[in-house]
Amino acid sequence: MAKIIGFVGSPRKEGNTEKLIKTVLEGAAEKGAETELIYLNDLNIRGCQGCDKCKETKHCATEDDMLPLHQKIIEADGIVVGSPIYAHYVTGQTKTFLDRWYAFQNKDLTSWIPKGKRFIFAISYAEDDKNLYRGVLSSLSEAITPLKPEYSKALILAGTQGKDDAEKNSNVLEKAKGMGQALV
Repeated sequence: MAKIIGFVGSPRKEGNTEKLIKTVLEGAAEKGAETELIYLNDLNIRGCQGCDKCKETKHCATEDDMLPLHQKIIEADGIVVGSPIYAHYVTGQTKTFLDRWYAFQNKDLTSWIPKGKRFIFAISYAEDDKNLYRGVLSSLSEAITPLKPEYSKALILAGTQGKDDAEKNSNVLEKAKGMGQALV
């Protein structure tokens, strides 16, 4: 059975980002996947210390809530990372979480975790222009390039002025569900 894990990088629970991720996970579950949703804001995740101990041991030396997430990421077949855009980039919670993926790389910056994972990045933001943050999505794609993903897609919800705007956008939610099915 496929394992699909979703990471909510928004500090706001029950908001647009969470709705996008939950809908992706619903699509995956409909195809028989085991799913899990994790709220990054509820965890104590410190920034990468740049100590490079992980290059020797394949284990991060920083003892915090990220360590169990490393194992979940290694075991997952599909990963959904979602964040609203604050100050023209993903939230601090999301950036810190992704920085800690450095532990998955060897000294030569190749990945040692199993190849072939499937990724979806889900972002939401207030501006109406669906292309406004393509640079952010490009940066996120580059961050996972060493992991040699089998599949990497972006899900964008623009124009989110209210906390529940995702609920009103059936086209994006339908796309999210289909993307979740494609993760399996």
